[in-house]
Amino acid sequence: MKLYSFPFLLAAILKFSEACLVIRYSKPPACACKTLKLDSSNIKENQVKENELYDLVLLSVIKSPEILIDDCSVQVRCEGGSELYIFDTDKGSKIGEYSLDGFCDPYQQHWMVDTGNGMEQYKELKGVCVLKETVICLPTDPATLLIAYSNDLDSFELRQGLLPGINKFEETRYAMFASVRFDTKTKEDIVFHEGATQADSYKMFTDHILEQTVDPSLGFDSSETGSDVLDALERFIGTNHPNVCGSLVVILMARNPNEVDISKIVTKVRAYRIQLRIAGRDRDQPFGGLHPETMYELAAKTNGFCAFSNWTSDASWALPDTLYFNAYFSSNHKVSGTGSMVLPPVIFTEGMSLYFGIAVQSRATAKSFQTFTISWTNTESGTSGTMTKSREQLDRWTESSMNYFQFRDFIEKIEPSAYEFKLEYSYFTEDTILIRINSDKPNDHWLPYQD
Repeated sequence: MKLYSFPFLLAAILKFSEACLVIRYSKPPACACKTLKLDSSNIKENQVKENELYDLVLLSVIKSPEILIDDCSVQVRCEGGSELYIFDTDKGSKIGEYSLDGFCDPYQQHWMVDTGNGMEQYKELKGVCVLKETVICLPTDPATLLIAYSNDLDSFELRQGLLPGINKFEETRYAMFASVRFDTKTKEDIVFHEGATQADSYKMFTDHILEQTVDPSLGFDSSETGSDVLDALERFIGTNHPNVCGSLVVILMARNPNEVDISKIVTKVRAYRIQLRIAGRDRDQPFGGLHPETMYELAAKTNGFCAFSNWTSDASWALPDTLYFNAYFSSNHKVSGTGSMVLPPVIFTEGMSLYFGIAVQSRATAKSFQTFTISWTNTESGTSGTMTKSREQLDRWTESSMNYFQFRDFIEKIEPSAYEFKLEYSYFTEDTILIRINSDKPNDHWLPYQD
């Protein structure tokens, strides 16, 4: 080798070594792989297109998982009774009841996770927990309309309570009626009135109600005994009838429940997407039971409606009939004093009729609510409107009950557009306000629940 070639060889070696130093870090970069907890508030905006697992999760009752990160390792897990699903921008996997373990590749900044089929790479790790008992049905699928009524109601009040709740002249997706009488010493079976048409089922239902009538001798002997309405609702869900999922349940009460903890029944109602319409008495001296606010809380946690009055039939008149069963907006807000809030916008894709309901306090006898003003604006046309209600306007028969207002002409003509809403309120003490918007036009998705 000639001497003058040595510097070139040395330079080549040094360049190669420097190149190796660039690739081989003495210390790895920090782990910054991305994670996201999915729940009902953000699942739709994190869509995984043309993915069957994602479509399944979207129809389910979901909650966010626990994600534990320690340096470059990760563990994702759900509480008991739920199953874990994970998603990336273009794929997903069902993990099930097990926790997911993995680690972040600091050079790629991608997750390597064990899905049960070997290690897989996820650019972003998105986790969601699906309630195991969730039954899959769409808001447009055939379902059952259950009328559940207390044996403490007299026959006249029962018939009056049924009149406003059932629109028997319009065909709906509730092709079958069912009924059950509760608050009896011996529990009665759920009766499904299976007719060839909706009209046939309705006639069978009304004939059954008239034949059965109310029998005080079958009722509870003590006013200290609380209503067993929650048990009746649970038994309806437990029938495993093919059309239970997505059912509408109209509850006519005269006695209050004694239960306070409703976590179990809330889970089941959500799992089966049951829609609740609750009409109850809330007098100083009811037939029995201690906690009418339990039913209000049940409605709050299941996107339901709850109205109280001195007479169950009066409360029933304030609730939406079966024609307005499609939910477009549901929101609960704990309020006190004087204040205002901007509500989430509502997008309507076509013209439709609306039922607007606002429950303003958790008991008929409460003194919390004073006034509210709700205003709306069509973001496309700029048209707007305002409605104000005060405490003195409660209990106006068809317009309101003792804790609830309804508006059928608040927005006279809904146009395809986004609508913005603002709420101003005045309360003497703290309470929870329930705002609901339903329509006669189908909605293709279920609304998220609030805890």
